[in-house]
Amino acid sequence: MKKQSFLLGSFALVASANAFSHGMMSMMYPEDGAMMMSQAERVEMHFKAPVKLVSLKVVPEGGAPLPLSIDRSAPATEHIMVKLPQLTPNNYTVHWKAMGTDGHMMNGSYGFMQH
Repeated sequence: MKKQSFLLGSFALVASANAFSHGMMSMMYPEDGAMMMSQAERVEMHFKAPVKLVSLKVVPEGGAPLPLSIDRSAPATEHIMVKLPQLTPNNYTVHWKAMGTDGHMMNGSYGFMQH
């Protein structure tokens, strides 16, 4: 019983961390679940408060992360934009990690389809 309670508590903590990080984001492009008919040229995220990008990976289904140019020395900002290479038709998952100005780490992921 204690093991189940611990597992449920751990899951709730992870779920609340993801809910917080998604609550901090006010917009993303491509949007979660989008079916892109034209080429997605960038990943763009707008946050409600300045964050510093720690990690960003765009991973095609069944493949390795795409090569992206990320400036980790850039100052904290509310708007993050990273150019994408030419995408082939596939499902893609965006995994991001950012740090707030107070040192709080946030992360999340979302997906889109490129036709």
